[in-house]
Amino acid sequence: MGIISITPGQTGLVDVLPSIAYINTNDTVAEVTATGYLNKEVANGVQFSLPCIAVVSTKATPTAVPQVGWYEVQHVGVNWSLDAGSNTGIALANGHIFVGNASNLAADVAMTGDVLISNAGVTSIATGVIVNADINAAAAIAFSKLAALTSGNILVGSAGNVPTSVAMSGDITISNAGLTAIGAGKVLLAMLGTGIAPSAVIKFMSQATTVGGAAAEAITVTGAVGATDRAFVQLVAPGSNTVSVSYAVVTDNTLTVTFSGNPGNDAVINYQIVRAAA
Repeated sequence: MGIISITPGQTGLVDVLPSIAYINTNDTVAEVTATGYLNKEVANGVQFSLPCIAVVSTKATPTAVPQVGWYEVQHVGVNWSLDAGSNTGIALANGHIFVGNASNLAADVAMTGDVLISNAGVTSIATGVIVNADINAAAAIAFSKLAALTSGNILVGSAGNVPTSVAMSGDITISNAGLTAIGAGKVLLAMLGTGIAPSAVIKFMSQATTVGGAAAEAITVTGAVGATDRAFVQLVAPGSNTVSVSYAVVTDNTLTVTFSGNPGNDAVINYQIVRAAA
């Protein structure tokens, strides 16, 4: 290990500054940049013309491929050293990279576009540059990596064509388990298909026992019957007088049933009040 050869300056370049020295060594970069690395060579008669730049060939191991770098020869006190801070090689602007230009020459350029680079070699994706075309069709991005979505909400396109988190409301609601439900009182006649829409619905139904006294008996149905409604009456028990139902008339809040005679107080009827669907 050590310096194999050293040439402090080229013949014919007297008084040309900075001078250039050539050093071939088996030492590592850490070893050649140690303070006083050149002391032994100077003691043996090697002379450097300052300022001097040294082209140094180093090796990581004795059998490794040589690495060449530029170092500044420094004389501080009694020590002759190679300055590691000056091992910059060819000048390159801070944060720039070398790129072959149209003439096939290395050119100093700033890295721009979608990807940037720092002077430490750290790359980063520029803000706002990723578009749909950049994402692979098989990316299968996990839902957990999307923005938070409020429990039970769904994504709906806004007036500005932007997916927006909204609560599902109106006739149908949805739970955070995906369970939908029709709200109470939301189904209207207009929502039914022509084939199943009824012309009338049963508004009220009940059973009554007669009180007797006359063939016609009025049954009060407050709030459940109107003059335009219709009634269906069924005799369940004819009673001790064995009557039958002759007819029924509907007026506001009243159903009047006329029997074949005085029904007594034990005839039983079932009745339904039917109203036109609306």
